[in-house]
Amino acid sequence: MKADPHDQRRLVDIADLDLRLASLEHRRSQLPEQTTLDELEAERRAATESVARARIHLEDLDRALAKLRSDLEAVRRRRAADSDLLAKGGLSERQATELDYELRSLARRQEALEGELGELGERHEAMEADVRHSGAIVTDLDARIGMAVTLRDTALAELEDAVTETMAERAREAETVAADLLDHYTRSAAEAGRGAAILNGGRCSACAMDLDRSTVSAFRSAPADEVLNCPECGVIVVRTDNS
Repeated sequence: MKADPHDQRRLVDIADLDLRLASLEHRRSQLPEQTTLDELEAERRAATESVARARIHLEDLDRALAKLRSDLEAVRRRRAADSDLLAKGGLSERQATELDYELRSLARRQEALEGELGELGERHEAMEADVRHSGAIVTDLDARIGMAVTLRDTALAELEDAVTETMAERAREAETVAADLLDHYTRSAAEAGRGAAILNGGRCSACAMDLDRSTVSAFRSAPADEVLNCPECGVIVVRTDNS
């Protein structure tokens, strides 16, 4: 294939721009700001689940407290009624004895319920504190996520600007190159991973292989407009004064 040496040299510039575009695409797929955001969102999901579990537990404690208070109130009413009945007198000795026994039993029951109520109340306060703490963590994560989103969006916008600028520069370089040469470059890029590279002192700068003497000699003696390919990696090799 024949092509103007200046057009061949432009292929190396296009290859450098393609390499830059590939680097920008890789950075976009491995964006540190996105990784940070993903980690924060994972933390928030875990914190939200913790809040939900704590609230369910708190609701269970609320129901248990309500039942204890109801039971305690019933015992107090029964004890007060029995005390009034005993104080009024007029009971037989057996009735008075049974009532006295019931009052002692109710007193023990009341004491036990009050103890349970105190312990459950402490657990309730601790769980309320846990809910508040978990909620504060979620609130803090929301703020950090908001900031992370801003940083991510800024980084993406900068990348998009860089991609747009690089693609425009590539288009300017490519528009002056013959279509058949560009097609050859595209095939070379697909097969070799890079479309064109400099032949520097007998070494292909794409695969970093030193070519044998006969190949280097043949390349150096080939017409300047001859399009050459590296026998090692297949990339288009562009000759310069240092080749």
